[in-house]
Amino acid sequence: MNSEPAALLESAHAIITEQIGQLRALHQAAQQRLATLENDVRTAERQLDELVTQQRFAAERGLPTTGALEERQRQARVTHETRARQHIAMRRAIRQLDQLVSQIDMSSATLRGASEGEPADPWVQALRAQVIMGREEERSRLAREVHDGPAQVLANALMGLERSQTLLAESRHDRLGELLRQMGEAAREGLREVRGFIADLRPGKLDEQGLVGALHEYVRRYRDTVNAAVSFEADPLPRLSTETEIVLYRIVQESLQNARKHARGAPVHVSLSLRQDRLTLSIRDEGPGFDPREVARRAGRESWGLTSMRERAELIGARYLVTSRTGHGTEVAVSLPLRV
Repeated sequence: MNSEPAALLESAHAIITEQIGQLRALHQAAQQRLATLENDVRTAERQLDELVTQQRFAAERGLPTTGALEERQRQARVTHETRARQHIAMRRAIRQLDQLVSQIDMSSATLRGASEGEPADPWVQALRAQVIMGREEERSRLAREVHDGPAQVLANALMGLERSQTLLAESRHDRLGELLRQMGEAAREGLREVRGFIADLRPGKLDEQGLVGALHEYVRRYRDTVNAAVSFEADPLPRLSTETEIVLYRIVQESLQNARKHARGAPVHVSLSLRQDRLTLSIRDEGPGFDPREVARRAGRESWGLTSMRERAELIGARYLVTSRTGHGTEVAVSLPLRV
């Protein structure tokens, strides 16, 4: 490459390097702010839990401080919700900033390759960025599930133990026995949640029984946990590659969780069919449906859950399609050619 084009690319690379340096400084400041918000949320949560316990204690005894504690509890709840919204908004902004940094990194890598006569493959760069972002999103999802599940069980158990100590000191043994029974039931339910949580992290049934057996087990547990009408049908399938089975399993998981949030308890039908060496996975609910274009317009992009499923499907060479219409339910379909 002669000197003029090389100098041009070098100048472009210098501009991008300067921009990405500024963005990374901004990203670091945003991460520090996020850490502060996380601490604020935890502090507000602890304060709210303490006020809930104090208010219950005062109400049971008819203390004159009950009204004031109720007002403080209301204010603490508002503070907690405000901090939580700020935390979510900052986390979303950082994720978008991560995307921007990744895109500029791709451009920088492409320019470096071009200056050396070997242009970098933008698809490889994009795929690497998506894998990193996917891991971060998975960590965030796990953190939310731990907070909403096991963490809440432990918080309730702690309040129950404190109340038990008070009842024991007052020799109110009948009430103490009832409270211990309730705590036992809550602990058993929490243990079931934790076991399900662990099973979802790495579905061991995939190794033992293959995709069909693992999905039978997951749908059964989901049906029992959510108390929802979910049907599952599957043609006999050959064993697929580990990557393919995991991707299809995760797409069913994500789709059922979406149905749980948005289908309002409507029936869901999951099917795996094999026709002419093509495997088709379908998850169809009879919920209210939505307009995908309107959702994307409001969010500025396709939802992260749908994007994640699409990228998983594309990684195994599958075609992914979501169809939905207001009032007519939603279907997620994945079509994959097989070499049987």
